[in-house]
Amino acid sequence: MSLEEGQKIAQAILQAQMIAREIPPATIGGDGKIELKEQPRPLSYYYRPHKYKTVEPGTHEIIYDFNVPGNRVFHIHQVANNWFRDTFSEWKLDGVRLEKVERWISSINSPLVIKDRFLVAYHNVKWITYNNSDSAIISEALLDGLVWALPDWLKVRGRY
Repeated sequence: MSLEEGQKIAQAILQAQMIAREIPPATIGGDGKIELKEQPRPLSYYYRPHKYKTVEPGTHEIIYDFNVPGNRVFHIHQVANNWFRDTFSEWKLDGVRLEKVERWISSINSPLVIKDRFLVAYHNVKWITYNNSDSAIISEALLDGLVWALPDWLKVRGRY
C-alpha cells in the first residue's frame, strides 16, 4: 500500500467517525416521544464515501454509484470533489440530475456540510465525470451521510 492510499484510507476513517458522532439517540425530541426502530448508520457501513477513478481523455466514468438498501433512505451530509479544466460531472439522485458540476465544490479533505438541506436518495446516488480534455485525469468524489430506516426517517422528518 502506498503512502497516498494510506492517507486516503485514514481520511475516510476520520470522515466516518465525524458522521458517526452526529447519529441521534434512539429517541428524538425534547419530550422523547419519537422512538426509532433502528439507529441510523453511517454510509461507511454500506459503502465507502470517498471514490476516485482515472478518466481517460474523451470518455466518461461512473465515479460513485451507491444503491440505497431496500426500505432505507440516504441523507447526504457532506459533498466534495476535485475538478479539472475541460471536465464536468453529473450528480444524480434517484436517476434525476441534481446538478451539472462544472466547478470545485469543496476539498476532499474538508467537505462542504449540507445536512441542513435535506438532500436524500431513496434508490441511488451517482457521480459521473466526463473528461473532454487531452489528458487522463483522476476524478474524486466524496458523498457522505447517514442511512436511515425509511419509517424512522419519515417520523423524524415530520418533526421539522
